Amino acid sequence: MNRELENGIVTSYPALYRSLEPRYSGACLFECDDGWYQIIDELSRKLETQARKSDLQVVCVKEKLGSLRVYLRGPATGRVQDWVATAEGLSRNTCERCTQAAMLRRHKDGGGIRTLCPACAAAMDYVIE
Repeated sequence: MNRELENGIVTSYPALYRSLEPRYSGACLFECDDGWYQIIDELSRKLETQARKSDLQVVCVKEKLGSLRVYLRGPATGRVQDWVATAEGLSRNTCERCTQAAMLRRHKDGGGIRTLCPACAAAMDYVIE
C-alpha cells in the first residue's frame, strides 16, 4: 500500500496500530495494494474501539494466497474474529489494485495468486478465465 494511505490509517487508529512495524527493512506496513484500503479502513474503525478498551493490537496486515490477512495480538473476542473474517471475505471479491469486482487469478508463469479484476489481471499477466 502506498505510504500516504498507510500513514492515514496508522494516524486514524493509533491504539490499534501502536506496535505495527514493517516485517523487514524498507517494507510497507500494509503488505497489499491500495484496492483493499477501504476494507482495511472499515475494519480498523471497528477494531480501534476494542483496542482502546483492551490490549488488542494489529501486528501484521498482508495479502496471502490472494486474500487479506490481519494478524492480531491481544484479546480477540468472537465479535472481533467475525469482523476480521468479514474483511478477509470481502477481499476475495475486491480487486487488490483498483477496488473493482474481482476473483482469484493465477499468474501466467504459474506463480502467484492474487484477487484481481479482468483489467488489472490483463495488465499484470494474470490468467483471465
